[in-house]
Amino acid sequence: MTKLGKSPQKKLKKQLDDLWFEIIKLRAGYKSELSGILGKNAGGTEIITAHHIAGKSNNRLRYELENGICLINGKEHIFGVHNHNPSIASYYQKAIINYIGEERWNRLQDLQIYKGKTDLKLILISLQQELKKLKNNS
Repeated sequence: MTKLGKSPQKKLKKQLDDLWFEIIKLRAGYKSELSGILGKNAGGTEIITAHHIAGKSNNRLRYELENGICLINGKEHIFGVHNHNPSIASYYQKAIINYIGEERWNRLQDLQIYKGKTDLKLILISLQQELKKLKNNS
């Protein structure tokens, strides 16, 4: 770590996280992909967030855009998929899998066991290009 704060690696990961979250929300039109409820950026009243569907056990999975879904921060995210009550969490997880489909879910499961190195600088370029493309199309 540098004397002035975060290491270059941590700064890069923070930048990647911010890009990933913005892309997931922009791609969904700033609304929940489960309920269709609009977030504040789309004229609604809810706070939305991007959620990692299959976790983020490695950098390849963490920055995979297919591993993201936009949810309402409270009900669907914190009190839904991250609920301490297993039946509630399971209900939301099943709803997400139903929404994304078994094929996508299986691809994400395969990525959980990825052990290779991930070039974060290449991911940065890829995410920047994707964000630019989404902004140009909106």
